Amino acid sequence: MKKRDQQSWPVALCGMAVAVSVVLMLLGAIIPAAMFIAPAAGGILIGAVAVECGPRWAWTAYGAAGLLGLFVVPDKETALFFVFLLGYYPLVKPRLDRIRPAPLRVGAKLLLCNGAVAVLYGVLLLLFPVAESEALETAALVLGAVTLLIGNVAFLLLDRALANLMRVYKLLWQPRLHRMLGRR
Repeated sequence: MKKRDQQSWPVALCGMAVAVSVVLMLLGAIIPAAMFIAPAAGGILIGAVAVECGPRWAWTAYGAAGLLGLFVVPDKETALFFVFLLGYYPLVKPRLDRIRPAPLRVGAKLLLCNGAVAVLYGVLLLLFPVAESEALETAALVLGAVTLLIGNVAFLLLDRALANLMRVYKLLWQPRLHRMLGRR
């Protein structure tokens, strides 16, 4: 009986994190400004699962949220951003944070970000080819480069915010949550 009680906490927390992550991705599909914010917020919930239940449960929650997002969310780009980068990043961030010196650490994080985005859009362009035009090709390259630059800055801001949010969670919210639920 004790083993079953120990299993109920991670199952319930993972289920709630998956459900809220999918709802956030749905909101990201409805509200255009939240297209990248919503999957990032879902990833933060997966990070909280890692803190509470461990990496095995967090990877399971990430997989479930990613699959459900791909099936349920109408805007596939939002769901794919969760699957290709923002959903698992809180799980690999602690390993990347161990890299020394700092410029190498930042370079590894940006390499992960840019590689994931390149694979994501490569898959999208393979599935949905675009008609080619000389004028559109030049404009697309310039716009793509600017967007990638802005995306890199946003990713570094997310990285810093994620570190601060996890610290606040561990120091402030985790003790309150455990007190409220009677968990030690």
